[in-house]
Amino acid sequence: MNGITIGEKTVIIKREWKTAVLATWIIGLFAHAYRFFNFLMTWDSLYNIYGAGDTYGLGRWFLPWAGLLSSAFDMPWVNGALSLIFISAAMVLLVELFDMRNGFLISLCAGVVVTFPTVVSTFAYMYTADCYMLAFLLAVAAVYVTYRVKKYGMFLGMLLLGFGMGIYQAYAATAITLVLIYIIWQFVVQKTAFLDAVRQDMKYLFMLVGGAAVYALFLRFSLWRYGISLAGYQGIGDMGIMSPAEYRLALVKTKFRFSVIFGLENGIQKRPYTLLNVILLALLAVLVVYLLIRNRVYEKKLSFAAALAGVCLLPVTCYVVNFTSPSVEYHTLMEMAVCLIYVLLILLLQEVGGKQVFPKLLKCCGCAALALLVYYNVLNANIGYFYMNQSTEKSLAIAANVLDRVESLDEFQTATNKIALMGTYECPTENALSMVPSVMGISSDSFLNDPNHYTILWKNYFGVQMELASYDEINAIHETEEFKSMPIYPKKGCTRCINGIIVVRLSE
Repeated sequence: MNGITIGEKTVIIKREWKTAVLATWIIGLFAHAYRFFNFLMTWDSLYNIYGAGDTYGLGRWFLPWAGLLSSAFDMPWVNGALSLIFISAAMVLLVELFDMRNGFLISLCAGVVVTFPTVVSTFAYMYTADCYMLAFLLAVAAVYVTYRVKKYGMFLGMLLLGFGMGIYQAYAATAITLVLIYIIWQFVVQKTAFLDAVRQDMKYLFMLVGGAAVYALFLRFSLWRYGISLAGYQGIGDMGIMSPAEYRLALVKTKFRFSVIFGLENGIQKRPYTLLNVILLALLAVLVVYLLIRNRVYEKKLSFAAALAGVCLLPVTCYVVNFTSPSVEYHTLMEMAVCLIYVLLILLLQEVGGKQVFPKLLKCCGCAALALLVYYNVLNANIGYFYMNQSTEKSLAIAANVLDRVESLDEFQTATNKIALMGTYECPTENALSMVPSVMGISSDSFLNDPNHYTILWKNYFGVQMELASYDEINAIHETEEFKSMPIYPKKGCTRCINGIIVVRLSE
C-alpha cells in the first residue's frame, strides 16, 4: 500500500518515509531492545513506578497529560515502543523538511538520532521516556509546520513548541537548533540571498518567541491553579536576564558540555568515540567551506558571513538553556539538540558527489565515520543497560540483606516498625565503567543513596512496610554511646534497637 485515504484526500507514503521508519526501528531495537524487555531501575524510577515524576513545580505542566498516551505505570516495552514511534515520526518530518532522497543517508540520519546518548539517558528514566520523545517530536513538528503550512503554520508551530516545552523545557533547544540548521542549509545548499532569507525566515523567529510565550502562559496558569511556585532545581525559578559575567560563565559551561558530549573533555584521545567525532566535526567544517566555494556563496558576502556565523553558533543554540539562568547545569538528558549537528553533516554529504575525487572522498569518509559512530553508539547503549542491570541486581541484593538483618532482631517482631538508616552504604564499581561519553542515569553502582530507597523497595518488592525515624529522633540516636559503638554494615551487629527504633549503621 503506497497511500492512505483520509476522507477525500489520499496521502502518498513515500519510499523515503518507509526508509526512515524502518531504520529507526531496526537500529533502535539493536540499541535498546535489552532496555525495552527488562525492568531496570534507577534512583528516580523507584519513586515513579506509578507516575511521570514531579511536574508542575518543575515547570513541566504538560508532562502528566502527555503521559496519558501510555499509562501512569513504568512499562518498558510500551513506553519504549511509543518512543520509537515518536522518533520515527520526527525522522519523517526531517526527511520532508530537507527533501532527503538518499536512502542510505536517511538510514544514517535515523541511526545517529535513535542511538544518540541523550536517547540512552532518556531510556534510563523509562517511566517518562515516551513523554520526552514526544517533546522531541513536537519540537521538530513546530519547525516543520511553520515551514510547510503557509497560512497558519507559524501559529500552529507556536502551540506545538509551547506544549513540547511543557513536557521538558530543554527541547526548546531542539527547535532553535533545527531552525539554525535550516538557515545554514538555505545559504550553503540553496544559495539563498541574505535579504530573501531574512524575509522568508522571520516566521521562525516569531514561532520560537510565540512558542516560549505559550509555554509561559500555561505555566503561569498551572502555578496559579495548583497554588505552587517554581522549584529551584536547575535554575528553573530564577530564569531571566543575566549579568555579563554570568553570560561569560554560560559560554564556559557550554564549551565544556559540548566537548563532553563529543568525548573531547580531555582533548583528542585514542578512543573510538572521540576519534570518530573529531573526524566528523572536521568533515563538517570542510564540507561547509567546500560547498560555500563550489556554490559561489562567497560572492554574496552577507550570505557567506551568515552561513559561517550560523555554524559557529550551533553550540550556543544546542545549550541555549545555559543562557537563561546562572544555575543551570547541563546533563545528558538535556542534550538532544546536539544530535542535529550530525543531521547537518548528513544534509551536506547529500550535496556532494560526482566524478571528482575530492567530493567522492569526502562522502565516503563521512558515510563510513557515521556508520561506525552508529555502531559504537549501539554498543555503548547495550553496555549502559548492562550496567543498569548490575545496579538493579546489586541494589535489590543489598536491600534484601539489610532487611534480613532487621527482621532477625526480636524488636522487629514485637516492639516497632520504625527504622533509622544511618549513613549510606557505598560499594563503588564505577572504575569498571567504560562508557564514553558518560550518560546521566547509567551506573553500575547501587542506587540506594537515600533511606527512602530502602523503604520503597521493602514495601514494593518484599511486602514489608517500615516507617522512617524523624530528624529529631535520628539526631538523638546519633548522640548515644550505643550507636557510636556499633559496627558498620555489613559487619555483624550493625543493626540494633535504640530508643525503641531499629537502627542500621551503613557508614561512619
